[in-house]
Amino acid sequence: MRLMLLLLVFFFASQTMAADTLPASVKQALQAENVPLESVSVYVKRVDATQPSLSFQADTPRNPASVMKLVTAYAALDLLGPSYRWKTQFLALNKPEQGKLNGDLWVKGSGDPSISTQSLSEVASELRQKFNLEEICCGLSLDVSAYPAQNFDAATFDGKPYRAYNAPAEALMVNQQAMRLQFVAGEKVQVIAYPDWRGLVKKVDVKAVAGECNDWKSGLQINREGQTLHIRGSYPTTCGDKYLDVNWQHGADYFANVFYGAWEQAGGRWAKSDSPQFKLAAIPSSAVLLTEHTSPTLAEVVRDMNKTSNNVIARALYLNLSYLEEANQPASTLKSEQVVKRWLQSKRWSFDELVLENGAGLSRQERISAGHLGLLLDDAFHSPVMPELTASLPIYGLDGSLTRRKESLLFGRAHLKTGSLEGVRAIAGYLLDAKGRYWSVVFMANGAKAGDTKSAQDALLTWVYQQE
Repeated sequence: MRLMLLLLVFFFASQTMAADTLPASVKQALQAENVPLESVSVYVKRVDATQPSLSFQADTPRNPASVMKLVTAYAALDLLGPSYRWKTQFLALNKPEQGKLNGDLWVKGSGDPSISTQSLSEVASELRQKFNLEEICCGLSLDVSAYPAQNFDAATFDGKPYRAYNAPAEALMVNQQAMRLQFVAGEKVQVIAYPDWRGLVKKVDVKAVAGECNDWKSGLQINREGQTLHIRGSYPTTCGDKYLDVNWQHGADYFANVFYGAWEQAGGRWAKSDSPQFKLAAIPSSAVLLTEHTSPTLAEVVRDMNKTSNNVIARALYLNLSYLEEANQPASTLKSEQVVKRWLQSKRWSFDELVLENGAGLSRQERISAGHLGLLLDDAFHSPVMPELTASLPIYGLDGSLTRRKESLLFGRAHLKTGSLEGVRAIAGYLLDAKGRYWSVVFMANGAKAGDTKSAQDALLTWVYQQE
């Protein structure tokens, strides 16, 4: 009996030691790049197992970068359902008569991140056809109360407020807050804006220079004053044509200007055609619904979010959680954090280390442990929304942020969200091994050498793929 107990103790001890020890291939890859082992956390578990096969510093809270989008995506899919859609309403105090709308066109935003220039063109055409509408007097009244003004400075994260990934989510947005600039090389560098609207002024002072087309974006300075976009700096002629998405920074203003252009392109007129105006105002309860724009399903939006790691979509989705929970009361990031934590509690979990700032991972404050992230992955795999969540993740070697991964054994076999910030690298998701079994995998590195962990990530994924 005593011998049996000793054997059992030895067995469980050896299992623990094995689970807490990095595979040799992973350790070698980290050591080759001088990555400190204490900066890394790993969690690996077969989805049908009761215990992880590998849990290395998995309780340590770390910054996950964009891998935090997994938390936002799963919470949203579970709470709202994959078929959920945003609705943006277009209203008036009275229905149009004799081809005229005698008053403002009112628009109530709900934080829909899918609205594009094309969306607004379709709305404008529908208004023209449905009501035989030719003229609007006098402008736009925009209700942005769903997401009230946020104390958000796009420059605070990395000093680049013009970059599209730094845009905040707002109740009314278009093109995910981004304007696309095309740089055309020549003796004189040309800049073309998409969309380009009446009243937009581009002041371009970009010099054509020789040299390699490496980090060409670093030679540009872009800022905005009212309707004027200042573009300065240098642009290598070897780059040819390049595109850069920039943050317009003020969603309601951008939305209004794009709609003005869409309405005119649809053949509509403004009674004050020289300078249609917009104002921010709450929509009266007596307003009449004229039409509404309906977004794609949440499943489709989440796929766009995770495949491209879109921060604006993630911010909008995160805010939407609190907007809907409190009967259309104004959303806030604090309320949304509480929604997520209550959702976790409903699953009998307490992630004490969890810090959520914006739900997108574009943050220096957000934290989660590899173990808890792995727990979420395991739970999601056995949930009704597993197909939608898995389909949203980049596929190794095929698309999204994993397009350039080259390990042939893993090609097409891993669905993973990646995260990358200065001093942060992370991957998390699912891998199908050589025997046809699914595994939850999490790798997180924080520190000065985190950017040198790609080979260690691939070594870990290969090790999982080859498990007996």
